[in-house]
Amino acid sequence: MLDSNKIHTVISTLNPPTPEVHAAQDNLIRASAQSSTVKRFIPSEWGIDWTADDEHLPIPWKLLKSRSRDLLAQYPPTTLEYTIFLNGYFMDYFGMPHYQSYMTPETPFVDIDARKAAIPGSGDDPVVWTLTRDVAKFVRKMVESKEAWPVFSTVVGDAVTINEITKVAQDARADLRAGKVSEIPAYVKLYNVFPKEMVLEMMAGLGVGMITGLFNFAGEELLNQKFPDVSTAKMREFIMEHWNGK
Repeated sequence: MLDSNKIHTVISTLNPPTPEVHAAQDNLIRASAQSSTVKRFIPSEWGIDWTADDEHLPIPWKLLKSRSRDLLAQYPPTTLEYTIFLNGYFMDYFGMPHYQSYMTPETPFVDIDARKAAIPGSGDDPVVWTLTRDVAKFVRKMVESKEAWPVFSTVVGDAVTINEITKVAQDARADLRAGKVSEIPAYVKLYNVFPKEMVLEMMAGLGVGMITGLFNFAGEELLNQKFPDVSTAKMREFIMEHWNGK
């Protein structure tokens, strides 16, 4: 199918991170490497460096992503070139349901709709947030680029702390309350999609990742610098646009 449709670049967005889904991606990687037309592959990582150790990222299913990455590394660039997008957390979640997004609703730590927040650590750690449509702009730039791909393609939409997001949410909705809690109403909605244990484990692990700096790309070489014509959404304006007065 890849050859008959003359596919040159495969972009994987397979989700959720289950063994079955990652087995499907690994099969797609092998098929791409065997194809006579496919030359480039972007795996479904879209976030941070999921290979970080347990001290920085205590999430069991990250090992599935490591397996796909190891498989890609087996092929020389002349057979299959790849790049892994690091874009932090998706900003879309803070505009939903008022912002049209194709992401499964997921509210990381600040539930603007329910006016509650669960703060990981001090809440003052810088975290990168990028809108999916802005990530797509950079993906297009990389697909069109004739230059050799780096292993990592890092983009920053905006870098703000959970406390700063909470403050903007309070400005938009007046009586949002923040506290050191493990569960917010938005997580309960996810239980229809993922098991409760998986949701709480994921959010706890991602909170550790924020505290330990995995979501802070300061000092990294960014695609924002390579493609300065690409503009990105900023968190405060995004939240105020979709929540102010609601």
